[in-house]
Amino acid sequence: MPGVRPDRRAADPPVTRAIGLLLIAIGVGFALAVTPAAFAPWLYDDFTLVKQASLLLATAPALVGLALSGEVLPRQRGLRVAVIAWVVMLMLSTATGIDSRGSVLGVYQYRQGFLTQAATIVLFLGAVRLGAEGTPRWFLGTAGAGVAACVAYTALQALGADPFDWWIDTSDRAIGTIGNANELAAYAVIWLGFAGLRLEDERRTMALTAALAAGSAFVVLESESRSGLLALALTAALLPLAWLMARAAWRTFGLRAGALAVGLGVGLLASLATGGLDGTAKRVGAGVARQETSDSTRVELWKGTLSTIAASPIVGYGPDGLALAFPRHRPELDAAFDDYDLVAQSSHNWGLDTMANLGIPGFAALTAVMVFAAWGSVRTARAGRETGAPMLWCALAGYGALTLVNPVSLAPQACFFILLGLAAGHRERELPRAVSRLRLRAPVAAMTTAPAALALLSIAGLLVAADARADDGWDATARGDFATAAAKYEEATKLVPFSRRYASDHAYALLARGSTGDTEALRAANDAYDTFDETFGMASGDAIARATALIGLGRPASQVRPFIERARRLNPHGVYIDEYTTILEQAAETGGTLRYVEKDHWVVVTPNPPAP
Repeated sequence: MPGVRPDRRAADPPVTRAIGLLLIAIGVGFALAVTPAAFAPWLYDDFTLVKQASLLLATAPALVGLALSGEVLPRQRGLRVAVIAWVVMLMLSTATGIDSRGSVLGVYQYRQGFLTQAATIVLFLGAVRLGAEGTPRWFLGTAGAGVAACVAYTALQALGADPFDWWIDTSDRAIGTIGNANELAAYAVIWLGFAGLRLEDERRTMALTAALAAGSAFVVLESESRSGLLALALTAALLPLAWLMARAAWRTFGLRAGALAVGLGVGLLASLATGGLDGTAKRVGAGVARQETSDSTRVELWKGTLSTIAASPIVGYGPDGLALAFPRHRPELDAAFDDYDLVAQSSHNWGLDTMANLGIPGFAALTAVMVFAAWGSVRTARAGRETGAPMLWCALAGYGALTLVNPVSLAPQACFFILLGLAAGHRERELPRAVSRLRLRAPVAAMTTAPAALALLSIAGLLVAADARADDGWDATARGDFATAAAKYEEATKLVPFSRRYASDHAYALLARGSTGDTEALRAANDAYDTFDETFGMASGDAIARATALIGLGRPASQVRPFIERARRLNPHGVYIDEYTTILEQAAETGGTLRYVEKDHWVVVTPNPPAP
């Protein structure tokens, strides 16, 4: 094979390689078992931050394990080149992005920043290596732990026994341990791929398929996700085609399809008993009744994202950069954009998100990774050496379809790439083991990757510690104790200096305190926004807040006006941008009074009347 040489005397000792595979197994298993189950209601970001931290914890041993295994990149040449291109575009887009510092962690709601995407790549490569060794049986145990936790918590919500009172807008629908109804459905679809792992006993395989299908149907129906329901139907509908592609025995297909149908039926009955089926039926009926797409917020999001992509098609805006770039480049939009300035942290389409964040070449590289991994698995299955692969393909396809109308979530996305890595591993085990010419000896490999692993472990701990302080800041804000809020947010910022949200909240807490008449707090807020601008770069709301602080300090209009103009440039089509910046312009000329509106958590300016 070009670019590699056979593994002969250069191979690592068997013990070293075994330790490497064990570390990979620990990391991948942790991601499967813990990431879907982890949440912490006492934190500021109770779902996604915990999952991001868990992915970093999982990546640390997997990274060292890959280095010790002697094979970091796949043996398949096409897949290897695609992975390298994916990594290069991720690094390039981060370095040149709209907010390189903030892109390290990503935005608050989805956290698809550099570290998350790098973790996904490492886990994918780790799964490729494990798949090349044969399907590990413990995969079902670790994956089953995450699935069981998700189903159990969904059942609690279905029975009205959820111990926590969630404030999020989907609280009337099951959110499981994922935190969002549609993302919960995405996880329920992708976990069906584990039914494609080959077991020695066909009866156990059928039982596994039925159990996973029952849980999937129950969770999707309880989430009342229309897109999840369609993805689940697509997964089942594609099974005959997948079986045909694999040239597998049709008798086996009948057994698998029967087990799948039984499981789906059990899940439907369970949802009927708890009431979720009725809610799903009503949502589906409402969607059918509203057939036109002219008022679809998703369609408008796609339109705006396409315009945003066109402004930077090569390198994009950096991981999660769409959130900042969207209001700057989108045209006039309808639907929800007519009523309020919708925060577009995602386009609700994985392909568009990837093009916006990593550029069109980054999207092409990621697509190539999926195509080469899938094709390698198909070749192996057609040779009759991987009889369970069709179920795996169908789940991957169903999840992929769902991500075209919904944002990706950390746990389902990690699960997707681990299963994709296993699919690629099916082909890897048939190829001769290869060692890169740049391969490092085990001690050097360990010393090279150990600092990065320790850094990941440290960041994971700091994320949780900082978010606990941010939660204290939020509680203090709710009490009107802005001094404590500012102090807590500042502590969080010092612990995690790559978080745009903490730094923004710190500055705004100072502004809120200044609105009570505390001039020193206003000066501190002005300085904090100056630092924020140098570190992260402003969004439209930050520019408005900076102008507000300057008005409160009584600064001349010549100092205030540049930030008002900047707010308009950063969000030229905002619903209220012209109206509110006009008010700010008046206040810049005549002076103004600052007032904190508790309902909206916003400091507003009332201009003073013009001098007679």
